[in-house]
Amino acid sequence: MKFYHPVPQDIAEASGFLTAHEQQDLWQHAILMADSRGLMMRLTGMFGRRVEAIRGRFSKAADRIGGQAWTDLTKRAQDAVEDTLWNSYNLATFGLEATPRLLRPKRPNGNQLHKFAAAASGVASGFVGLPGVLFDIPFTTTTILRSIAEVARDAGEELSSEETKRACLEILAFGGPSAADDETEIGYWATRIGVNHLAVNLLIKSAASRFGLVISEKLLTQAVPVAGAIAGGALNYAFTDYYQTMARIQFCLRGLDRRTGQPEAVRSSFERMVEAARNRRRIMRRGAATPQPAYLPREA
Repeated sequence: MKFYHPVPQDIAEASGFLTAHEQQDLWQHAILMADSRGLMMRLTGMFGRRVEAIRGRFSKAADRIGGQAWTDLTKRAQDAVEDTLWNSYNLATFGLEATPRLLRPKRPNGNQLHKFAAAASGVASGFVGLPGVLFDIPFTTTTILRSIAEVARDAGEELSSEETKRACLEILAFGGPSAADDETEIGYWATRIGVNHLAVNLLIKSAASRFGLVISEKLLTQAVPVAGAIAGGALNYAFTDYYQTMARIQFCLRGLDRRTGQPEAVRSSFERMVEAARNRRRIMRRGAATPQPAYLPREA
C-alpha cells in the first residue's frame, strides 16, 4: 500500500515554476532518494563483517604468495563488468520498445521479475562459490541494465538514442547502496556532473570501475559455497531494487529538465525536497525509538 505525502507548503511555494502534479511527482522521488537505503539495502550491513573477514584472508594469502589477491579480484570483476557493458546494451534493450504503448505502465515501476531473476542468479552462483561468478557477473549486470532501460522506456525515453544509453550507463556509475546514508544525492549529482561530457567509452570505464567495486564486495560474501547462496541471492535482489530506484529518480529529473527548460531550478527544488524528506524520516525514527509506557499509571 502506498501512502500519499503532500509537498511541504514552503517548498511548494519555492517550486512555483512546476505544476502541482510535477511538484508532487518530484516530492515522491525525493522521498525515494531519502529512503534509497531501505530494509533490503541494509542487507549489505548485515554481511559487512563477513566481507571484512574474507577480505582479511585474501590479504594474508596475498602476503604469503607475494601477490595482491584483493586487487586482482576487484580488477577481474571490473573487467568482466566492462566487457558486459560494451556488449549488453543492445541485448538489454532488445524488444522493450516493441511493447505497445497502451500496454506500458503510466509511470515507471519496479519490475519484480528482474529482481527475482538477479536473486536466482546470486543463489545459483553462491552454491558453487567464487567460480560461479563467471556466470553471475554478466547475467546480473545485464539484468540490472535491462531493468534500468525498462524504467527509461516507461518514462518516455527513446532507447535507441545515444543520450538515453548514456543516461542508463550513468546510473551504474552512481555507486552502490552501501554508500553513506546521507551522501546518496551528493554522489548522484557529483557523478552526473563528472560524467556529463565523457565519451561513451570513458563512461563505460567509469561505470565499470564503480559498479565493479560494488560487485567485488558482493563476491566476497559468496566465497563459501552453499552459505554464499543466501547472501548472493539477497544482495542481488537488493542491488537490482536499488538501481531501479535510482533509475526512476534519474528519468524523472530528466523529464522535468526537458519540460521546464530549467535544470538548475529543478535541481535546487529536488535538493530542498530531499532534505525535507530526510528530516521527516529522522523525526519518524525518533518517534519510533521513543519507548511507550506499557500501562497507564493509576490515579492517586
